[in-house]
Amino acid sequence: MVILDNDLKVRLIGVKENKAINGKALQFLKEKLKGQKVFLKFDATKYDSEGNLLCYLYLKNKTFINAHLIKNKLAGIDTSMDYKYKSSFLKYKGTI
Repeated sequence: MVILDNDLKVRLIGVKENKAINGKALQFLKEKLKGQKVFLKFDATKYDSEGNLLCYLYLKNKTFINAHLIKNKLAGIDTSMDYKYKSSFLKYKGTI
């Protein structure tokens, strides 16, 4: 879950928390996102079962935060639902 400056809470599509390295993921997000303008893109499913807004998060320079977390072994891959980049994310499956 990421909370934006406007207090909007979003859940990153395809990203599954890994409690063992959660601190590193949070530090990465703070460093990358603090003071940055971000862009949200949505998939076919806009909300999860808990009512959280689901999105793909991008920086102004087009860094894809969801994929970056997975590639850098800071999060697992959520396989509980279908989404546009699921097959791409699964290519990184051996990383966690």
